[in-house]
Amino acid sequence: MTLLKTLKKTNLLLALFILFPIIAMAQLSPDEMTRLGIEDTELTPMGAIRAGNKEGTIPAWNSKPISIKNLDKGSLSDPFAHEKPLFRITAKNYTTYQDKLTPGQIALFKTYPKTFFMNIYPTHRTAAYDQWVYEATLAQAKDVKVCPEFASENKACLIDQIDGGGVPFPIPKTGIEALWSHFLAFRERSINTMVNGALVDYFGHRTDVITHLRQTWPWWIPNTSPLKKTPVYNIKGGATFCGSQKLLKPVRSAGLMFGACTYVNNMAAHGYLYLPGQRRVRKAPEIGFHDSPAFGSDGLLLVEDRWMMWFGGSHSRFNYSTPIKQEYYVPYNNNRLAQKNTSFDEIFGKKHLNQALVRYELHRVWVVTGTLRKGEDDLYSRQTAYFDEDSWMGLANETYNQQSQLWRVAEQYNVFISGPNLTRAIGDIHIDLINGRYATYPYWQYQTGEQEGFGPPRFTVTDDQPIDFNVDIFTPQGLRRIGRR
Repeated sequence: MTLLKTLKKTNLLLALFILFPIIAMAQLSPDEMTRLGIEDTELTPMGAIRAGNKEGTIPAWNSKPISIKNLDKGSLSDPFAHEKPLFRITAKNYTTYQDKLTPGQIALFKTYPKTFFMNIYPTHRTAAYDQWVYEATLAQAKDVKVCPEFASENKACLIDQIDGGGVPFPIPKTGIEALWSHFLAFRERSINTMVNGALVDYFGHRTDVITHLRQTWPWWIPNTSPLKKTPVYNIKGGATFCGSQKLLKPVRSAGLMFGACTYVNNMAAHGYLYLPGQRRVRKAPEIGFHDSPAFGSDGLLLVEDRWMMWFGGSHSRFNYSTPIKQEYYVPYNNNRLAQKNTSFDEIFGKKHLNQALVRYELHRVWVVTGTLRKGEDDLYSRQTAYFDEDSWMGLANETYNQQSQLWRVAEQYNVFISGPNLTRAIGDIHIDLINGRYATYPYWQYQTGEQEGFGPPRFTVTDDQPIDFNVDIFTPQGLRRIGRR
């Protein structure tokens, strides 16, 4: 090695050494860990502020999950059905409340002044979990770190993670840490369900894209579980997420199917596509990468739109802002949207959802903005996400085109599901302000399950619940075998 090369290598290592403690070694200090706890601490295990706000409009958090008796197993009961809105925000009065409104909401008031409004209800912090979820989070947060390759090459990966799950960064110091906590929020260990990714055109005509969705979160499955013996889970540092969708409707697309997993050491989705017309499985590099079109979305959704923002590939194209916590009116406790008898015709309006069905509450959220890195290409130049402080679930998102024009505005509708005691999305919306169309990711599980005769979604959250589908569906061999049946 020449002297010049040696000096260049030494300087690079020195630069990484300087950055390493800041970015890769940003683990929590003992003092920070004492702020987190299940009871009697400043912060909850998820890093949320335990206390309510000084105005009393946000209550204190309770660590015990609420019990909701479901009278009809095909739907989610609404524990707050008796409540009336405190007030309504419209295009005529939104300026009175705009300090608690996102730029996306303000844009919707301006774009659809006659039809868009927000009913504001009392705040309920229902996002709570069983104790093992808290314990896993507190254990994981002690040592897990963003990998040093993020500093040097924007690679999305973790190091020093431990077995058993947990939200990795309950006190995020950087935007990438907040994104990891959001991505690995506890939704379930597995779900088997029917979903609808509705597409609505400029004239309000709707196409229902019905899909059989099966997914797992190996991050939350301990190594002692028999499920972790699955080979697809045990490569590249371990799988974080695996998903599969099989299109059922429209008929012209029926049978198209994919399976994919992401990994701790490689967040690019390793996906495979089954083509029923050819009866072949092909590598699908477009699935799970950055700004490629989402499966079955007719180009209205990008991969990086999912869950209100995610990496979309092994190397992020964006620089992320330091997360800040603010109070906003956001969709919350939208159990009404999960009633199996609330039809798609009622839910989907011509330009946006039927706002009379949507519940908004005042909550504290983490705000993170991603700005496209110099030299990178992406359909978005900037995107801002809003994550719930109690669950790390996405609540809203705005994305901008290359002319820095606000392009798409999104909301996600989460519910607390009593029994499995989890918080997850049952619907969302992505509105294109430029072309007047909108779409949803594949959700609306309760209505679709009722319509297709499948029933409500089937969850697993613990080891004593076997997953009721073959996880080989995430591999090319499994796709080929299952797709031909």
